[in-house]
Amino acid sequence: MERTNTAADVEDCLLALAGEFGFTGVFGGILPTRPLPLNEISSRVLFQRYPAEWAARYNARGYIFLDPVVERLSSARNPFTWHESYETGTQKQNVELIRGEASEFGLRDGYVVPVSTIDGHIAALSFGGEGGIPDSADLSVLNFAASYVVGRHLHRLATRNPRPDLTPREWDCLLWAGEGKTDWEISVILGISRSTVIKHITSAREKLGAANRAHAIAMAIRKNLIR
Repeated sequence: MERTNTAADVEDCLLALAGEFGFTGVFGGILPTRPLPLNEISSRVLFQRYPAEWAARYNARGYIFLDPVVERLSSARNPFTWHESYETGTQKQNVELIRGEASEFGLRDGYVVPVSTIDGHIAALSFGGEGGIPDSADLSVLNFAASYVVGRHLHRLATRNPRPDLTPREWDCLLWAGEGKTDWEISVILGISRSTVIKHITSAREKLGAANRAHAIAMAIRKNLIR
């Protein structure tokens, strides 16, 4: 993994390692600390090697808000299996929905490794596959691999785009955008015009090298510019 240069390279290495335990897919991302629109959720994805049709359905239907695995991640700091999250899920109809539909794509059980990032967020890698996980399986190697690749990948993203020199007003606009405020609401809060807000956010996005507003917010969070 030391020589991997892209997310796809990392996914290949993770799948080669996880395949020894019967896993066929891997997904990694940063857990939102507050409810976010679906278009902003995608900017927190780090790795995605689940069946494309399942990933598309999961995103389009907002299953992240129903998934018992995500529910457990909000409090769990130790690795756990999907089966364990199904057992502890508080909304049984959601458990049956996610478990049933994931199974249609050969994802019957999995293993999740939470990883605390240096800026205080929770990331996770989730390995999934067709069969159950043997009780005798020593999955500690996946724990180490998950911590290593998440930390290394986030470090690469941060160093690839050094901390930008945002103006105080750009920082303010991005901060309020990160709180879910609209351009008009930000203009009222800061006492400036809506067009000026758009100009500042666009400038901040360009300095961050972000593809869009949601990506800029996610990058600012990763660089510890906003929380």
